[in-house]
Amino acid sequence: MEATSRPILVALGSEAQSLRLIHAGFRLARERSAPWLGVYVDTGHGAATEDAEQVQVWMQEAQRLGAEVQSVEAPTLAQGLADLTRRTQAQALVLGRSRDRWPWARLGHSTADELLRRGLDAEIVILEDRPPSSRHPSPGIRLSAMVGTFLVMTVCTGLAWLTHRGGNLSLVLPVYLLGVTFIGYQWGSALGILASALSVLLYNFLLETPRFRQAATHWPNLLFFLLMLLSTQLMIGLLRRLRDQASEVRRRELHTASLYLLGRALARSLDPDEVATTAAEHIRRVFKAQAWLLIPEGDGWAARPGSLDVAALPTPAELLPRLVWGEQAGDPLEPVPVGDAICLSLMGTNRSEGVLRILPGVGEPLHPQTWELLKAFAVQIALALERLRWLEEARKAQLESETERMRSTLLGAIGHDLRTPLAAIHGAAGSLLLPSDMSDSTRRDLLTMIQEESERLAQLLGNLLDLTRLESGAIQVQKEWQPLEEVVGSALGGLERRQGALPVQVELPESLPLVPLDAALIEQVLVNLLTNAQRHAPGREIDLRAWEEPGWVHLEVADRGPGIPANLQERIFDKFFRLPEAGEGGVGLGLAICRAIAQAHGGRIQVQDRPGGGSSFRLALPLDGTPPPPPEGAL
Repeated sequence: MEATSRPILVALGSEAQSLRLIHAGFRLARERSAPWLGVYVDTGHGAATEDAEQVQVWMQEAQRLGAEVQSVEAPTLAQGLADLTRRTQAQALVLGRSRDRWPWARLGHSTADELLRRGLDAEIVILEDRPPSSRHPSPGIRLSAMVGTFLVMTVCTGLAWLTHRGGNLSLVLPVYLLGVTFIGYQWGSALGILASALSVLLYNFLLETPRFRQAATHWPNLLFFLLMLLSTQLMIGLLRRLRDQASEVRRRELHTASLYLLGRALARSLDPDEVATTAAEHIRRVFKAQAWLLIPEGDGWAARPGSLDVAALPTPAELLPRLVWGEQAGDPLEPVPVGDAICLSLMGTNRSEGVLRILPGVGEPLHPQTWELLKAFAVQIALALERLRWLEEARKAQLESETERMRSTLLGAIGHDLRTPLAAIHGAAGSLLLPSDMSDSTRRDLLTMIQEESERLAQLLGNLLDLTRLESGAIQVQKEWQPLEEVVGSALGGLERRQGALPVQVELPESLPLVPLDAALIEQVLVNLLTNAQRHAPGREIDLRAWEEPGWVHLEVADRGPGIPANLQERIFDKFFRLPEAGEGGVGLGLAICRAIAQAHGGRIQVQDRPGGGSSFRLALPLDGTPPPPPEGAL
């Protein structure tokens, strides 16, 4: 069987390090272009339900990365792995090493040692659960530890010698126990064993002195003393295990807090520049490294934040294919070294959002132990960029949809209303141009029709222009303190000059204060409301009244028309909206203009059902600012 077709086995368990084993197996299989197999050996010890479920999680992760998975039963882990390695003719076996072994476990062989003794025709790859650190101190540290060991033992011997009860082992033994435990915990188990041997020798020496000669006849004390010193090794192992577990918990808490802070900051980012600035700041603080987001633009990169010589970087066509393996197989953003920096793909849901470039600080390289947190950072950054891209696409789609809807609504709404007056003007003008005798009255009627339809057309186009100018802010509200009676009188006077007497009942209290308003705009609101009431309730009386409330002046136009359904009372203020049963009339701009004018004044307008039938439109104007002083001589 060719080496490239021989699989790579990855031993899985329920521990968290299985995820690192899976990623290591994936990378090794990719480098060698070989298949790989994730295997779990069930030794029949009755694993807990939680452990079995966790094993299934790791096996599913391995499957997601392209591995085959298999579960085998065997008396021991080594036996199961050895049998499967021979059966599959695997070229490599990837397994992990536990953090700490119990003292009694050191009497036997490790799984790796057992596999090596079996003479397997496969490479044994042992993935350390943590990098070598202070466990292998430098010669200077080892020398200081040796000196410290002898000093501690000297102090313990001095305390035992000063014991006031001669030969009392109950006072001597705890002194040496504490000393040996301290040495093993502080400087390692090897020096702890040396300290145990020194304790036995020093104890025997003390027994040979006259001060402790009577205790020498009690030889079980020596055996008990030796057993207790050996038991300190168990205490040392437990203490070191607890310390390592506490360090791991603190490390994970820091990682969780860092991810929380990054996620919260990215959630407030409104554009890719803010995402890049936030990501660079958090990576600098957590990893002591510089970071940039590389966004593909044409044949090059756009680097954010700050300046970066992108000309010296590989082009997107060169760099992205190096990340495509991990992207296609689902490997969570495997770091790729590029010169002095490392790059991670910012893979989103359906495409890559760019590349995260990390440049470690001088003398502070990124250790592989921190890669998992760095990958989590990259995932958060990729999701933030993807969220912004989706929001931008949604905004554009909404804008296009709104534009198309407005275009269709505008054409549909004004098409008929433009065509009607134009057809009337065209017909009347054509009749006037006919070479026939026409009475003066008929000619006058046709000219009157042309004038009225022209005014109607001009009003329609004027409303469109006014609404556009109001919404764009082109019309500036010029507020002045003035009596509301003058605005109402001007609006009614203009309508009566065009239409004759109106059935309007006006109720304006004399106690109404001056109101800050733009007279021309508020007059247009009243004209639109009164015209709307006449159109839907022709010939019926219209009530127009006003009253004051603290900080507000209210103006109401109420009619006795058919009313407005409750579910449409908000929509009638939308542009080009008309009631379904509305007949010939406007195009749905009058009330939209009224709302725009009310909002420009800082007020509001709403419609309510009128008791007894009809509708009531209420305009509220704020009494903001300081009114002018009354004129001299006024009461």
